[in-house]
Amino acid sequence: MSEHEPVPQAVERKPGPKSLQFVWIVPIVAALIGGLIALKSLWDRGPTITLQFLSGEGIEAGKTKITHKAVDVGTVKSVALSPDQKTVVVTAEIDRQAADGFLVEDTRFWVVRPRIAGGQVSGLSTLLAGSYIGSDPGKSRTERRAFIGLETPPPITADLPGRQFSLAADDLGSLDIGSPVYFRGVVAGRVISTEVPADGRTVTVGVFVHAPYDRFVSAETRFWNASGVDLTLDASGVKLQTQSLLTLLLGGIAFESLPEDMGAAAVAAKTQFQLWSNRADAFRPRESVVETYALRFDQSVRGLTVGAPVDFRGVVVGEVRRIELEYDAARVHFTTAVQIHFWPERLRSRDRDPAKQWDAKLNPGQRIQRFVAHGFRAQLRSSNLITGQLYVALDFFPKAPPATLDLQKTPPEIATLPGALSELQDSIGNIVKSLEKIPFDKVAADLRRGLATLDTTLKQADALMRQLSTEVAPELRATLEEARKTLSSAQQVLSADSPVQGDLRETLGEVQRAAEQVRALTDYLERHPESLIRGKRSSGDKQ
Repeated sequence: MSEHEPVPQAVERKPGPKSLQFVWIVPIVAALIGGLIALKSLWDRGPTITLQFLSGEGIEAGKTKITHKAVDVGTVKSVALSPDQKTVVVTAEIDRQAADGFLVEDTRFWVVRPRIAGGQVSGLSTLLAGSYIGSDPGKSRTERRAFIGLETPPPITADLPGRQFSLAADDLGSLDIGSPVYFRGVVAGRVISTEVPADGRTVTVGVFVHAPYDRFVSAETRFWNASGVDLTLDASGVKLQTQSLLTLLLGGIAFESLPEDMGAAAVAAKTQFQLWSNRADAFRPRESVVETYALRFDQSVRGLTVGAPVDFRGVVVGEVRRIELEYDAARVHFTTAVQIHFWPERLRSRDRDPAKQWDAKLNPGQRIQRFVAHGFRAQLRSSNLITGQLYVALDFFPKAPPATLDLQKTPPEIATLPGALSELQDSIGNIVKSLEKIPFDKVAADLRRGLATLDTTLKQADALMRQLSTEVAPELRATLEEARKTLSSAQQVLSADSPVQGDLRETLGEVQRAAEQVRALTDYLERHPESLIRGKRSSGDKQ
C-alpha cells in the first residue's frame, strides 16, 4: 500500500436476525427425553413402607420381591437393624397400581421360606429362586405405612371363603396351628390360632371352616378333640377311635351335628363353642336337673373311677363325681365316700297318664327319701370282668335293712349294700374256713391205706388173669373144640341125605299108623264100653 492511499476504516455493521444453530438441537432433545423419563419415573414411583421382622434371613436389598398371588407388587430397597438392634427394619417400595386399597391397617406381610407345618409343605420354590415377602391385603379402610411382619405364614388369607369360629377347651392337647378340622372324616378347615386367656383357666382355639362346610355349623354343632388315638377304658369296656393317620401325628378337631339338627340355621362367624375331649363327651346328653348324693362303702372301690356310670336297671341315671376316703377316729376305721350326680328326669315316666307322673306334692329330696324307705339302695357291681371296672347300681331291695335319708346333710347320703363281688368274696372266705376244719391228714392217711389195698387187689386180679390165661384158657379151648366136633356130627346126622333121616321118616310113618289104630280103638270103646268085660262081639251078634 502506498503512502498516498487512505487507511481503511472499520465500519460498524448492523446485526441481523439471530438463528438457532443445529448443533444445539440434539442435547436439547436429550434433555427433554430425560426430563420426561424422570417425570414418568417419579409419577410411577409407588409409596414406601417399612416392615419389621425378627430376622432378615433371606431378605436382600434390591433383589427380594413383595408378591401377592405370585405377582410382584413391590421391591425391597434396604435392610437395616432397628435402633434398639432387636429387630430388622425392611424398607420397600410398593407399585403405584397395587398401592390402592393395599396399604391398610390389617394387611399382613411375611417372609416365604421352605416350611413343614400342620402336615403341609410350603415354600419349596424358594429353594432355587430365593425367599420373597408374601402379602395378604386387608379389608380395613384405615391407611398404614409401617407394619410388623409375621414370622410364619397365616393359615388362611382374607379372600378365602369360609368362616372363623372360637373354641374353648380345658387343654390344648396335641393341637397346633395348621392342625386339620374334620367334618365326617373330610378335611373341612384348619386351626388358625391358639391363645390362653388372661385368667389362665382355659385355652381358646381359633378354627377356620372352609365353604361350603361352614354352613353345617349350627348352634347344636359339637366340636371335639380328635387328636391321636382316643383310647377309653371305662365301665363299658375298651373303646378305640381315631380320625386318620395325620391326626396321630399332628392332632385334629372334628365337628358334627345330630341328624335331627342338620337342618338348623348356620351361626354367625366367630361364635364360640365348647371343645370336648372326645366324641362321647360331645354328644352326651346334657341334663337340666342334677341332684347330688353321697354314698359310703366299707368295701374296696378299686376299679371305680370318676365318670363311672350310675345305673338303674340298665338305664344310666347319673355319674360318679368324687371318690375319697373318710376316717372315723372313734372306731379307727376308714370308709370310702363316693359323691354322685343323679339325673332324676331319666326316671320320669313318659306316659301322659297323670297317675304315672312324679308326685307333685314331694320335692326331690322327699321323693328320694320315700324311695329309700321302700328299699332304694346303692351297690357296687362289676361291669367288666377283664378290666375290673366297677359302676354304681341303684335299685330297690325289699329285704334290705331299714334305712332313712337325712335331708339335713349336704349332700344327703343314700344307704348302700355290699356288692355282689364282695358277697362272693365273703362266701369264698366261708368256704375256705370250712375247708380248714377238714382233717386232711387223716383223709390222706385213709387214702394211702385205700390205695395200698387197691394195689393188693390189682395184684391179685393180675395173678388171676395170668392163671386164667395159662390154665383155664387151654381147657376152655379144648372144650370148644369138642363142642365144635359135636355140632359137626349133629349137622351130618340132620342133613337131608343122611340114612338116619330115612329111618326117622319110616319110624314116624309107623308111629302115625299106630296112632290111627289107637284112635279107632278109642272110638270103638266109646261106642261099646261093655266090650272091656265081654270082649269084642262077632259080626253075627245082634246089637
